[in-house]
Amino acid sequence: MEYRELGKTGLKLSSISFGASSLGSVFREVSVDACIRTVHASLDNGINFIDVSPYYGLTLAETNLGLALKEIDRERYILATKVGRYGQAEFDFSADRVTRSIDESLARMNVEHI
Repeated sequence: MEYRELGKTGLKLSSISFGASSLGSVFREVSVDACIRTVHASLDNGINFIDVSPYYGLTLAETNLGLALKEIDRERYILATKVGRYGQAEFDFSADRVTRSIDESLARMNVEHI
């Protein structure tokens, strides 16, 4: 796997990222077991950057990702999530909602930082 430095952060991201929308059954129903196996296979093959959103499956993607990452060393992956959209027509970019969204995402994924 090729890795690229993210600006001057010192972070090295895999050139291929894992887009986690499918973990929210966005395209078709996906079992929790399939979600876990897919995330583990991605990490085992060198992917270390995972992109998710609370909007994917209306929080299901973050929840399933949290289950998949439960036993994985936190240093093995870099997470990105989004804020602002929470439902089909529910958008809120206020400071309070952004802060709550981050806290909710952290809890769903069982991580301390994103």
